[in-house]
Amino acid sequence: MQDKKQSGRQLLEKYEEKRKYPRIVIDCPLSMILPGNKVVDTLAYDISPGGIQVRSERQVIMTIKSENEKLKQGSVNDFEVNFMLSLDGRQEKIQLRCKLAYSVKLEENYYAMGLQFTSVDGNNRKILRRFIESSMEPL
Repeated sequence: MQDKKQSGRQLLEKYEEKRKYPRIVIDCPLSMILPGNKVVDTLAYDISPGGIQVRSERQVIMTIKSENEKLKQGSVNDFEVNFMLSLDGRQEKIQLRCKLAYSVKLEENYYAMGLQFTSVDGNNRKILRRFIESSMEPL
């Protein structure tokens, strides 16, 4: 009899297969400004036109999930995210708004969390599009 319980990595792989957009690995620092101006720093793992995945230790993820519950109870359901992208030899600051889409345990104390973009202004959208397009071009 096959074990029905799947690991977090297996669940994440199944989720990845269903993605609408390609993902670009970015591996860079990212800051989230949560309710009450609480700042949480973590690492961005990959990005697409619709969202970004962060990976971090359990304590950071639990803080984000707890603050996300406060968002659901208030009038705002998203939070600010800031990070830098390297584009055309320059560092471009990206500032946008996201909401929590999922979280998956990868290892004992290590999690992946998906953030869906809820608001991206014109300049940030242009930078993201150029970054993703240039990252997908063959070398």
